[in-house]
Amino acid sequence: MCGIAGIWNLNNKELDYSVLKEFTDSIKHRGPDGSGYNLMNDNTLGFGHRRLSILDLSEAGKQPMFNADQSLVISYNGEVYNFLEIRKELESAGFEFKTDTDTEVILNAYKKWGIDCLNRFNGMFAIAFWDVNAKELILIRDRFGVKPLYFLYIPGELFAFCSETLGFKNVEGYKRDLNNELFQIALTSPEILEGSDKTIFKNIFQLLPGHFLKIRKTEAPAVSRWWNTEGALRPVPSSYAEQVEEFCDIFENACKLRMRSDVSLASALSGGLDSSSVYSTLYKLNSTNKTIDRAPDNWQQAFVATFPGTTVNEKEYAERVVKHINGKAYYIEPNYNNLVNDILKATTLLDGIISTPITSITDIYKAMRQNGVTVSMDGHGVDEMMYGYNTYVLQAFYDALHKKDLNLAKEYAGILSGLSPAYKMQDLNKTIQQFDRSFFEKGVSFIKRKLSVNGPLRKTESHSKWFNNIDPVLLKGLTSHYTAPAGWSPSEKLMYNDFHYKSLPINLRDFDRASMQHGIEIRMPFMDYRLVSYVFSLPMESKVGGGFTKRILRDAMKNTLPESIRTRTLKIGIGAPMEEWFNVNLKEFIRDTLSSDSFIASPYWNGKLIANDIEAAYKNNTLNKEMCSTAWRIINAQILLNDKGE
Repeated sequence: MCGIAGIWNLNNKELDYSVLKEFTDSIKHRGPDGSGYNLMNDNTLGFGHRRLSILDLSEAGKQPMFNADQSLVISYNGEVYNFLEIRKELESAGFEFKTDTDTEVILNAYKKWGIDCLNRFNGMFAIAFWDVNAKELILIRDRFGVKPLYFLYIPGELFAFCSETLGFKNVEGYKRDLNNELFQIALTSPEILEGSDKTIFKNIFQLLPGHFLKIRKTEAPAVSRWWNTEGALRPVPSSYAEQVEEFCDIFENACKLRMRSDVSLASALSGGLDSSSVYSTLYKLNSTNKTIDRAPDNWQQAFVATFPGTTVNEKEYAERVVKHINGKAYYIEPNYNNLVNDILKATTLLDGIISTPITSITDIYKAMRQNGVTVSMDGHGVDEMMYGYNTYVLQAFYDALHKKDLNLAKEYAGILSGLSPAYKMQDLNKTIQQFDRSFFEKGVSFIKRKLSVNGPLRKTESHSKWFNNIDPVLLKGLTSHYTAPAGWSPSEKLMYNDFHYKSLPINLRDFDRASMQHGIEIRMPFMDYRLVSYVFSLPMESKVGGGFTKRILRDAMKNTLPESIRTRTLKIGIGAPMEEWFNVNLKEFIRDTLSSDSFIASPYWNGKLIANDIEAAYKNNTLNKEMCSTAWRIINAQILLNDKGE
């Protein structure tokens, strides 16, 4: 896990070593353990690397790294967890190895199989290759975009890449300016922008997950897709009991592979089902004496973010999990004495738009680093595969009504009411009872309108007047690549697109930034491509049914989790207690920000209206989570603009 960077002067201008070094070192927080810089191709091309040492801590693991015959160079960020198995295959084919890294395995795998080697990799990765003989630069991103990779392209002049957009501040010959239209979209719908190949900056693009890019000096970059989840769907057992058994086998193996490390690891534990399943499964593997190659001795501790006295505090649930397996945990509380300064620093490093102060996440990984931990085992990815969010179950409820299946609608209503106190079972049942055949025939769009206007599922105020109008053509262009499989139900399509293009990509970005600000690598067993392919191949009732979301995971965790956690339905998730912070800890900072001349005069939002609305909410005690989250995106943007001196 590291930070990578590179510059290619397409105009044949020699690259200054100091420029490459400054560019690379701008992301040194991603790799505090070492650095490397190489000039190549008559000094017109440079690769940089900031190292976070995980495998083979010796100098032999340093990057950029050349292969044996010096024909291939790599700068790489990530982990290929099955590198030991691939290495054995390569050794049998005659390849020799000088290090114990996965980096050298990747080099030799590409040398032998070319781009097809990617289908053998089980991991997360952002890779840059320089093919010395072909004079070709290749960029590669993992299947689901766990690791970030951005590039800058100015035809005939410059091509550069980096792990974070932050780095492009330091590219000679490029002025990093905002793309005003895309910045506006990030303010209103940050998840839509994150799921595209665009960024908020002019000429800076994101390599999409499951894609690779090739460029030669006289040719424009050519981007191709190497992975598509839809093409990896597979047959699953017809028996639900057999489905659970196979799910459990894949998940346990995914955990085992991700325990390979030459440094200590821990678990980020929230007390919810997903992170608790990871943490408890590690103990299960250890207690059953399953062989784990290259596992560290120190992996037993958990780190828990707590927010005492607020509605998002999940400490009691985490404590149940820790007690169940007799584990060890650190409970982290925010540092309120330095909260504003911490937020300003972390938000600037984020270099993007988020709906909650990112310090609510960064504090976990900061504590890990302070306690000698380098790798975190996290539970991301489950919600977007197994109906973990209210919106998916709500859509399933709509789908059942549209199909005139009242029994199924009642089942989903029961699940929905357990996910959030906003959904009352008696109201949902009353809504179902009111439908007759003529009402059904008006269609699902009418049902949605009816519920949103009159029923218990009414949406909250969107505060759309706070923002400028968005170009609908541009917005449509950002979502035109969504490709949920044909024939799936609307709720299944919604979840598939959220996993690949919307909510999960922005979560992955936020957790990557939060962890790497403190030099922590996150590993995600649920993001194992074998598990993802398997879950998306399962029938809907294996994922939501029997009174629960995440049905197959819950059944796989019997006898592994305490029952109160395995059957817990209330969804909270890691995030700042927005209403409490707005009303108390950040109130002065927020008021000062909203009343500043630059905020009021901003061309990106209606500053005066926002300031008046928030002040009225303070006066009338009407602040709610949605208003706070929307306001925070704008405050977040103001912090970034202040950092640019605008």
